Amino acid sequence: MGRTMTAPLLALWLLALALGAPGQISFDSAVQLLEGHSGHYGGNHPPLMSALLGLFDRVVPGTALYLLAASALFYLSLMALAAGGGARRRGHWLAAVLLLLALATPLLLIYQGIIWKDVLFANLAVCGFACLALAERPGISHRRQCRLLLAAALAAGLAAATRQNGLVVPLLGAVAVGVAAGRQGRAATRWGLGWLVLALGLYLGAQQAVQATAAQPIGNGLDWGLRVLHRYDIAGMVAHGAPMPDQPVASAEQKARWRDAILRHYSPSRVDTLGQAPELNAFLRQGTSAGMTEQWWRMLRGSPWAWVQHRAAVFRWMVLPPELGRCLPVHLGVEGPPEALASLGLVAGLRPQDLALYGYARAWFGTPLFLNLSWLGVATALLALLLRRRCRQPGDTAMAALLAATLGFAASFAFIGIACDVRYLFVAPAAVCAALAHLARPAPLETTHARN
Repeated sequence: MGRTMTAPLLALWLLALALGAPGQISFDSAVQLLEGHSGHYGGNHPPLMSALLGLFDRVVPGTALYLLAASALFYLSLMALAAGGGARRRGHWLAAVLLLLALATPLLLIYQGIIWKDVLFANLAVCGFACLALAERPGISHRRQCRLLLAAALAAGLAAATRQNGLVVPLLGAVAVGVAAGRQGRAATRWGLGWLVLALGLYLGAQQAVQATAAQPIGNGLDWGLRVLHRYDIAGMVAHGAPMPDQPVASAEQKARWRDAILRHYSPSRVDTLGQAPELNAFLRQGTSAGMTEQWWRMLRGSPWAWVQHRAAVFRWMVLPPELGRCLPVHLGVEGPPEALASLGLVAGLRPQDLALYGYARAWFGTPLFLNLSWLGVATALLALLLRRRCRQPGDTAMAALLAATLGFAASFAFIGIACDVRYLFVAPAAVCAALAHLARPAPLETTHARN
């Protein structure tokens, strides 16, 4: 089964590289590449990916080498998970076929060619839990197991540094390490906490390394993100019936104009629509960050139901959007700020293969493929399957933890989501593929015999 799976997985990886290389670049991608190239980080994105783009760019100009390395995290993990095993049964072949079909869909095929931090986060998460799954396999030497645990900690730490809410990866990874250690007769709590400390240490170390190599101090991305979130929530609460926040210097007429602008421009699909009203933009940007947070708290305490309605609407757009086209289901070609593209030597536009890929993707827009709720549902079903068999096969615990981390990561957007872009939850289809690769591997002969 291992050799059988390796060939098609390798072929699909090469196909994704051939179609996507040197990398599909969006506005955010171009900004991050320029940040890594210059060392001047704006602070609006987690700087780790920008630094990695700059590092690979210094070796081979552009994003081709980065794309190879980032996609390798995903495809090599799938190959390792599916490799080996013993007796083949119908369920293993079913998982293998479903995996290959999923990888051939435009969502997986195209996204692995896009230079997005969401794809990097998903690939790092898959790689980290794949290493934990490999460390559970019987007959592995203590030295190799330690190396795999170290690699898993590194991947988990980098994943946490790639997305602000990515700390769920090392947290659930620590649970998996503890459970696996307990089954091997070791101190579960000590192993789990020790691994978590290692992963968080690597997370902090990566952040400090980026800070040390920056050309200037990096801005506080968390502070910027909270300001955007709180502004969006304030507008959302007003749109759902909450009174306008107190503004002593504003007249009643000014407050009425602001409220009218919110009702006209607010959308649960994304925060960007608020910027279309200049008078509203001035209202949302006034005051300090601390003042904005205090105002947000006052409104939340005064109108909690309006906040719940706003957050529920935003989350619904993320997982089951009424209009997929507003949620950037796919990105192809090169685009970005003209000055950034000129500085990087990039030319905006689409290649013929990009147009063909878009036609392939568009044929799937009316299906569940690009709905995050579909992948979260499959992830939940696979998690239930692993728990139902009590995670008794080597690697089950790690894959269950990956799926649980995916669901926890998705749930966090109910509180912090500001846009419905499909890419934000790309970790869901990536995790489903990892679980299918694991389930496609037959049980080792000694395990099968022991059960019989």
